[in-house]
Amino acid sequence: MAIKILLHHVLLNLDDATEADETYRRAKAAGIHLELDKREQKAVEYGTVVQVGPKAFLDYGGTPDMIKAGDRVTINRYSGKEITDSDNTKYVIVNDQDILAVIE
Repeated sequence: MAIKILLHHVLLNLDDATEADETYRRAKAAGIHLELDKREQKAVEYGTVVQVGPKAFLDYGGTPDMIKAGDRVTINRYSGKEITDSDNTKYVIVNDQDILAVIE
């Protein structure tokens, strides 16, 4: 299944919630295993851009090339629609307005 993003959406590959959480990283370093519940897993706020729709950011005076594949971004917590491709890779589709910043 090929994914083609339309309109003002952006396809992201989210960071692993366990690696993004500072408390989890500290516990892991100390040899303690913590299970994150579904709510905590969804709270990930960082990801990598995979694809940008052709109308992204146009409504706000920007252009779709404001971000590009490979950029790390931060997004609104709990935003987007999760999808899985044929290789069982998980992605999230967000609206362009849910992207808060590019992390350099």
